[in-house]
Amino acid sequence: MRFLLLFTGLLALGSAFNLAGVPLSFTEDDAVLSLISDEVARKFAKELKAYVKTGVQSEVFQQISKQLAGTHSQKDIFTRNIADLGAADQFVVCTTCRATLSVLGDMFREPDGELNGPNADEVAKKVMLDVCKRLNLQTEEVCAGLFDLNWPSLNYIIQNTVAETRSLCGILPISFCQVKQNEFNFTLTIDGNSAGVDSPKSNIPAKSDADLKIVQLTDIHYDPEYEPGSLADCPEPMCCQRSSAASTIETSKQAGYWGDYRDCDTPLHLIENTFEHIRETHEQIDYIYHTGDVVPHIYWATTKDGNKDVLTKINQLIEEKFDGIPVYPNVGNHESHPSNVFGAADAPDELNVKWLYEHLWSIWSRWLPTDAEQTVLKGGYYTASPKQGFRIISINSNECYLFNWWVYLNGSIVVEQLQWLHDTLLAAEKAGEYVHILTHIPSGDADCWTVWAREFNRIIERFNHIIGGIFSGHTHVDELNVHYTSKGHAVSVSWNGGSLTTYSYKNPNYVIYQVEPESLQVVDYETWIFDLEKANAQGSSAKPEWFKEYSITEFTSDLSPAGLDALLDQLAENPKLLEKFWQYKHTSANPRLDDGCDNKCLSKTLCRMAVTVFDQKTRCNQLKAKLESNLPAVTTESPTTTSSPTTASSPGTPTTQGPITTEKPEGDTAASISGVQLTTMAAILLVARFLY
Repeated sequence: MRFLLLFTGLLALGSAFNLAGVPLSFTEDDAVLSLISDEVARKFAKELKAYVKTGVQSEVFQQISKQLAGTHSQKDIFTRNIADLGAADQFVVCTTCRATLSVLGDMFREPDGELNGPNADEVAKKVMLDVCKRLNLQTEEVCAGLFDLNWPSLNYIIQNTVAETRSLCGILPISFCQVKQNEFNFTLTIDGNSAGVDSPKSNIPAKSDADLKIVQLTDIHYDPEYEPGSLADCPEPMCCQRSSAASTIETSKQAGYWGDYRDCDTPLHLIENTFEHIRETHEQIDYIYHTGDVVPHIYWATTKDGNKDVLTKINQLIEEKFDGIPVYPNVGNHESHPSNVFGAADAPDELNVKWLYEHLWSIWSRWLPTDAEQTVLKGGYYTASPKQGFRIISINSNECYLFNWWVYLNGSIVVEQLQWLHDTLLAAEKAGEYVHILTHIPSGDADCWTVWAREFNRIIERFNHIIGGIFSGHTHVDELNVHYTSKGHAVSVSWNGGSLTTYSYKNPNYVIYQVEPESLQVVDYETWIFDLEKANAQGSSAKPEWFKEYSITEFTSDLSPAGLDALLDQLAENPKLLEKFWQYKHTSANPRLDDGCDNKCLSKTLCRMAVTVFDQKTRCNQLKAKLESNLPAVTTESPTTTSSPTTASSPGTPTTQGPITTEKPEGDTAASISGVQLTTMAAILLVARFLY
């Protein structure tokens, strides 16, 4: 989805910087930047409307194609989170969003609007393919597929949204772009029968032989078309496909047998090997948490039947390999068709995802109680009680995902599930139960709508005393996030299971948690990996050598929220220890270690662990300030590469290294094509009159 919005930013990039008022350097004053952005957007919108109506190119427009052809990398533009863009790029995204959505609204809603006629769909697609080719953004196959899959929903949403242009753009994770959004703001009713939280949650039980062992599998991303030896270095957002197999591919560009560090997903034989290894290695497995994203990253060519086949295949494999072990699944953003797009309950039949929820129930029902059917069919969420005193709540966090377009239709559509979460926790409290929450997208992720995340965290604060842990995926990195109250007390922890897929630049991994059986608090966890480079060197002749990469108790034995908050202080005071944490976060993958982690990377790594609402960074800023005071002594040479448990546990002997200029993207940002998609499609459509 990111791809579609990128069109907007790219189309505007050349022209916007020729408009009077666009700064050449950027102040950190959000109010100033917002005013400048508004003014430039107004001028840009006026010019766009003029050439749309007259068909006359201005001098600015004539420069766009030439300027843009050399301003981007065909793949890199897909792999950055909006929040990680530089100030200039964020300015372009915000300004262009405001301008193009303003013009697009006129073209749709005015009686004589160019996109208000019977040929609108045909014209829109021709424009998109022309711009795709003109600016060398992606292959024609990718561009055409994205349009065909996403246009119906986008068309409906833009014509029916309750929001104003500036409010839509204000949802983006760009601080100076955010404005008051009455139509996209809500407050849940939180039960007040609680004394409130006046101190951090610091109690942590001791380990014992009675502890539960829970395996987390997440972001499997099974690719039925994965082909060893196919092209791993391709122009499309995902590679290693059977269709690219050829005898003439250079050896260095060929996909490995067990997977590939480049933009490739997971072959079936790796998934089978992983499940077999887990079952053979761990004698005790009490439960499995499967936190979503089974479908591959080929988001321009998905189908309903294809997605259902992949989901069915992996669920059958889990049932076969883990026979007799209770499994609690969760829905990821890639499960829908199109990817990321989860239609509102009252959306037209052809645009909603009832088909997905019906299929999920058909494959999940073997593990869930019958009374979970109603909520799974309604919205892909449920609750279950594995045993007395233990409750699991699995929520559909795609309602917070900024690249689920239906969030832009009406922000209130997400209230029902959050209120259900609150009410389910309230019932658990009254019943004397402790709770684990399963979610795909972490609430602090930049791509999670901050209003949703704020209300989610209000719920977590209220019921922190019965929440033993929150388990997520999506980011493809092994990390944790500490939840804080409005007063800054650490009260809960989200544990992220990384990913089985290697997409991108990581080793496959899974996590096994040791959980105290009464309060359900995590008292230890282990991350298991294998060295993909070494495994591929042996090919099909040998199985991967899985090993325990690390245990969290290498860093601290106190896994209470307060104890982990104290660990963040220790990491801020000891950058070399933080560097080791970063190494494990990326599963000691050699491409990551070769790049190393500079000061900015270390700061980002630390900050992410203290954020569970993206625009609330009080604790993050405290930690960054502390880290900065200790950074003169930090050294940033690559840690040692991974070849055994010993080397994986050691960050190596560092020497001084300059800053890294090219940072590999993290997580699912590339996969989701998330980013600026609504505005991108808009910008393409705006040039319809001129091109056709």
